[in-house]
Amino acid sequence: MRAPFLPIVAAIALAAGFVAYYRSHGRITPAAASILPAAENAGNILNTTQRHREWVNVPAGPSGLRVFVVYPGRADRAPAVVITARNQSASKFVRALAIRAADEGYIGVTPDLLSGMAPNAGDSDSFAGPAAIASALEQMAPEEIARRTSAARDYALALPAATGQSASLVLDTDLHYIQALVERPANGKKAGTFELSSRGWSQAIRFLARQTNNHPTPGANPNLPEDHSMHIGMAMAQTAPPAPKGGGRGGYPQNKLPNLPAGVFTARSTILHSQLQKEFVDIPMGSVKLHTWVEYPEGNGKAPIVMVMQHGPGMDDWQRALGDQLALEGFIAIAVDLHSGLGPNGGNYDSFEGTDEVMRATARLTQDEMQRRYKAGLEWGRKLPRWNGKVASIGFCMGGGNSFRFAVGVPELNAAVVYYGGTPGEDLLARIKAPVLAFYGEDDARVTAAAEPTKALMQKLGKAFEYHVYPHATHGFLEFQDLAGNPLATSDSWSKTIAFLKEHTA
Repeated sequence: MRAPFLPIVAAIALAAGFVAYYRSHGRITPAAASILPAAENAGNILNTTQRHREWVNVPAGPSGLRVFVVYPGRADRAPAVVITARNQSASKFVRALAIRAADEGYIGVTPDLLSGMAPNAGDSDSFAGPAAIASALEQMAPEEIARRTSAARDYALALPAATGQSASLVLDTDLHYIQALVERPANGKKAGTFELSSRGWSQAIRFLARQTNNHPTPGANPNLPEDHSMHIGMAMAQTAPPAPKGGGRGGYPQNKLPNLPAGVFTARSTILHSQLQKEFVDIPMGSVKLHTWVEYPEGNGKAPIVMVMQHGPGMDDWQRALGDQLALEGFIAIAVDLHSGLGPNGGNYDSFEGTDEVMRATARLTQDEMQRRYKAGLEWGRKLPRWNGKVASIGFCMGGGNSFRFAVGVPELNAAVVYYGGTPGEDLLARIKAPVLAFYGEDDARVTAAAEPTKALMQKLGKAFEYHVYPHATHGFLEFQDLAGNPLATSDSWSKTIAFLKEHTA
């Protein structure tokens, strides 16, 4: 009985994240809707959450500070909650609580307080276990801990999706309590102490909600069908094959429409059933071999190249299934594994044990290095006999920002598509020659806030830029196609994407 039970538990945990999304939009009673996770389940939460999360490098002294940030799914701005533990740094448990805070409508923030403190200026994951981490924290001056915590808070408060109000949750796992502190500019600080338990977590969340007046608002379309995420989770548990290394998820073949890319549940089966020619190639780039997924359209005719730029979780099944859809539409899809050589023992994406490890490694990639790797992939593609001389780029989340920057660094690019990605600075935008098409979800305030300013700036510079914001759609809507307003966002954005790519690469 245990073997089939475990995937069901994992799927229910994933579905719980979907349920929490609706709770944060007022569809279920919002106060203290999340559950305090067990420490042993923290890794599963980090590997399966659909929340938009990332590691960022924040200036804080010579070595800087790495900060784990998780964003809520909401159209309005949110307070920031900085979560730390007295005897832990950015442990899996503390970061899982940041995800729970995002489930409640907050920007969850967890600084790696030991950034640069390990041998060779490493982070907390470089220490030899929890005892070594606790010892290093005990030796750190309280003033330094406070300085680093403040740097993480200041970063979060400056985000476009932040209200400017912050709170703190400090855990003591030895004495089993949670200390909550809310900074209220008008009324001073307000503190409360709660037991580190499910009941205490609920009390702490209610305390934060009262003190920050945090009442997440629904998106523009409140009349959506009732939440069906638990049904999705159970279907996934019953039909999905085991997830492979690297964090990729399983899938089932139902409901994949031929003119749309696969979603999170259909990605793996899409790859397994595809009849198109596809392969992994290793492209030399200095001391690194770029492990690259290439998929070709049917036939032997010439075709344009589309560089597929990965989201933060890496070269997972969904990214490769996206390449399959592009190949079905007549493009040569080239998807460079940005994690080539960064895995355990110099491995690639598939050498990692899960999405959380992949995203930790992503923080070691600079924007310049990511662009260098994509350009190397393109140079390899230029030598393909089937290439017709035209090239475009498409990216998602982190890859969306990379697609935008690719248009800066590759003047001959014919088109760039940006899905919920960041915008380069004005000095870089001035160098773009290719038309850019961008898509955003309304319930993704961190990214969507830049849409209209980007349009105004591109118009000022005389550049071609078109964007669309979809009501009640989340971050990552093309992957999580069943949530909220994502079905409409998926179908409309993809049809526009294919028309745009074909127009500019014919």
